[in-house]
Amino acid sequence: MRVDRMLTVGLFLIWFPLVTVVADVLPDDVGPYETGEFETQLRDRDRNRSMDLLVLYPTDEGDDPGAHPLLVFNHGFLLSSEGYRSYGEHLASHGFVVGLPSFPTSFFNVHHAKLALDVRFVIDYLLASTQDVTHPLFGRIDASRIGASGHSLGGKLSLLEAVSDERILAVAVLDPVDEGNPLWEDPVRYPSVAPELMPELSIPLLFIGAELGSVLITFSPCAPEDENYERFYEAANSPAIEITQLDVGHGQYVDEAAESEDDPCARGDVASRWVRSTSVAYLTAFFLGHLTDCQEALDWLDARLAQDEADGRIAVRRK
Repeated sequence: MRVDRMLTVGLFLIWFPLVTVVADVLPDDVGPYETGEFETQLRDRDRNRSMDLLVLYPTDEGDDPGAHPLLVFNHGFLLSSEGYRSYGEHLASHGFVVGLPSFPTSFFNVHHAKLALDVRFVIDYLLASTQDVTHPLFGRIDASRIGASGHSLGGKLSLLEAVSDERILAVAVLDPVDEGNPLWEDPVRYPSVAPELMPELSIPLLFIGAELGSVLITFSPCAPEDENYERFYEAANSPAIEITQLDVGHGQYVDEAAESEDDPCARGDVASRWVRSTSVAYLTAFFLGHLTDCQEALDWLDARLAQDEADGRIAVRRK
């Protein structure tokens, strides 16, 4: 049974039309799918690289389980897939197969170009799995509907891989940071994406950013102003949306279990739970719209952004 919901956009009614979203479940609700999960370790023998992978997926068991869009969600610097489990669970409940890799990194060993190739290897593995009758993902992935997401460094990796991987049709990222090592430049190890590579991307893009990401707490801001989400957006082709979450810090996107008491990033007074719940709702609506052609989801996103902006919680730019 389908449920009609009407979202009234307070102060924006004088110019923003009333939107009726017709859907089984709205993007900010838990989705209609039961989900399953598994963990595995991947080994790229050609490049001598290993990485762990957490996969969450819809378990629509039956005679014809159907194929679902694929998302790869990339973690932030020195974090892991477990720091973003809630995002994977929510997106999987809305019908996405979500791969959350944990990359081989350390404080002194981060190679952005190699990590972008790791993203490609994860996509290759997941697409191969859907052809394997013995695999839990058999028949579950639609190879023609692939998106990428991530936080901080993971956001940059999503965009960097999308530049050269035409299989990625939409990218939505959380407070991406383009910076390499702040102590020295190495364009091979730390290729700059914005502005240099952004003109090569002609796919829908969504940038969610933390207003306080560029605030200095330690020796360097977690999201320096000249390397942050605003620079990605400004260099992006249309269509692109930039959402600035006001009074929010760079580290507030990580799941509660992974938050650190020694977070080196500035933090706002906005509850981290709100940051995560609204961000995953934006991501869900964006990917439903662009990977499943669900116009209702994009209408919901437009209305939700207008309402949140009217409430003074975000600022939005579009092109």
